This record gives sequence, C-alpha cells and structure tokens, in this order.
Amino acid sequence: MVGGFTKSISSFAYRTFFKKESTYFTTVVASGVVFSIAFNTMFDKYWDKKTAGSKWADIKDRYVKE
Repeated sequence: MVGGFTKSISSFAYRTFFKKESTYFTTVVASGVVFSIAFNTMFDKYWDKKTAGSKWADIKDRYVKE
C-alpha cells in the first residue's frame, strides 16, 4: 500500500513531468543529457587517476626538450 508521502510525490511527478507529452519528452532528453555529462565526468576522473604517470602529459618532459 502506498503511503501518503509517496503518493504525493508520485502525484507531483506525474502532474509536473509526465502528464503532457512535451514535458515528458523534455524531461527524458534533459535527464539523458545530465546523466551523460555526469557519467563522462566521473569516468574521466577515474581514468585520469588510474592512469596517472603513464599519460603523455605526465611523461612529455622526458622525451621533448623545449
């Protein structure tokens, strides 16, 4: 059984984001863009930390004299 608080949240979400097709589409696209940016940022930070010391920016001074 759905409680009062959960029901009010779901009613709010339905009325705000899913009732009209245009707002539903906008919500889905915006959520996808935000997720993509967040995922890429987190993965880039993870990859930079995992490969620190072996990237060209880290070893460039060993091979190139400026």
